[in-house]
Amino acid sequence: GYQTLVVNYDYNPQREEEQIATVLAFNVQGLILTESVHTVRAEKYLNAATIPVAEVMGLSETRGRINVGFDNYRAGYDMTAMLLASGKRRVIYFGSMSDRRDQQRYAGYCDAVAAAGLPAGRIVPNKVSSVSIGTGMMTLARQLYPQMDAILCTNDDLAVGVLQECQAAGIAVPQALAIAGFHGLEIGQATTPRLASVITPRFEMGKVATEIVLKKINQQPTIEQVDLHYQLSMGATI
Repeated sequence: GYQTLVVNYDYNPQREEEQIATVLAFNVQGLILTESVHTVRAEKYLNAATIPVAEVMGLSETRGRINVGFDNYRAGYDMTAMLLASGKRRVIYFGSMSDRRDQQRYAGYCDAVAAAGLPAGRIVPNKVSSVSIGTGMMTLARQLYPQMDAILCTNDDLAVGVLQECQAAGIAVPQALAIAGFHGLEIGQATTPRLASVITPRFEMGKVATEIVLKKINQQPTIEQVDLHYQLSMGATI
């Protein structure tokens, strides 16, 4: 019985602030955000609002907020550990917009390679991820890190671009180069070979967050913090 209003902030904190102000002006009854770090003014808007506010996609402990997500740091650590366990020694991290979740995954990656006594390497385009950007990043990485034998991408779109570049250049995957993505997107599961990825519960996050928001609107008792975890898939690129 509720209508849904969807807006996109393009990973831009200022744009998110403007969108939050606009949405709240419509007297909405609940708000679900995919970011947990906001501008000072956006925080003032959210704290002044007398409606349930949920933050999804990551774990946060903001007082008074609903949070449904998974541990991005741990996911980055665990997938890096899987790449290293397969025998790879020079794993490079491909980032995207360097938002909070990307930074958490990178931190996990850094700690995993450090625990193995290996150096870290990173490429960050500061652009919204896409297949074509992944292809370009792969070209750059081959110049900057000629010894790399594995790549961990913060998004499956980037990883598919890397895979396409490998196939075009005749680089054997996973023998010469292992590739892992993030989110288990359909595009990565439809490639040949099938992409290794961190499978994240995106549908469940939206569903559970909405169920909690609705209970809060109706003043029903409910939990407010939910960790839905993730799964690692080796696919055929590790």
